[in-house]
Amino acid sequence: IYLINKMKFLVFTTDTPHHLYFVKKLSENYRIGNIIVEKQSLSPPFDVHHPFEDQRDQYEKKVLLDGLNDRFDDFSKTIEFENINDEKCVKFISDKSPDVILTFGTGIIKKNIIDKCPDGIINLHGGDPQYYRGLDSHLWAIYHKDFTQLKVSLHRLNTILDDGEIIEQKSIKITKGLKLYMLRAENTKLCIELTCDALRKFSIDGIFRSIPQRKIGRYYSFMPSVLKEIAFLNFNNFVKGL
Repeated sequence: IYLINKMKFLVFTTDTPHHLYFVKKLSENYRIGNIIVEKQSLSPPFDVHHPFEDQRDQYEKKVLLDGLNDRFDDFSKTIEFENINDEKCVKFISDKSPDVILTFGTGIIKKNIIDKCPDGIINLHGGDPQYYRGLDSHLWAIYHKDFTQLKVSLHRLNTILDDGEIIEQKSIKITKGLKLYMLRAENTKLCIELTCDALRKFSIDGIFRSIPQRKIGRYYSFMPSVLKEIAFLNFNNFVKGL
């Protein structure tokens, strides 16, 4: 594990184009000790697919990854676990004794992992958890025409979902011509910016400086396909009016 002021650093994520891009860019600034990829994903009992998501995946592979066949292993030793909370994964983390664990896109992290790195486990959330917790936060904000809440948050992780103290937060810049399928890429770029800034400060101070959340946001689950169509139209209309 590479040391930055003796900082041992792990990344938890899942296998998607934007997560791969995130790790790739992060590795340009920090050598990641290990990448842990969670294979299992939640499956809702209703249809959640929308055509813009196919465009999104193609766009991210072409624009973010330059059409290259990059793999997580290209950027650090990568280990896969079915579930991030599996006993074998917990033991692996315990053996590594990390100073910092960054989670981006995994399922809920349980207490037995949080306890392994209580002061250094942090999470990236697409949205402001003080208003939108859970899944598809940006889409739910767009569905409600709440465009001021298209933010990215880096927060501490605790046992309550999306409840940890805020370390850094920024708004996604929405410009004329931006398409909904491009939004996740813009979110990811901000995730990289927030993470690198927070790690730089941690390497100097030895802690993550953070502030408590002012309120507990509403929890949202998967957005059904029919509501994604409404969000799709809302976003297009908003951008046209800029």
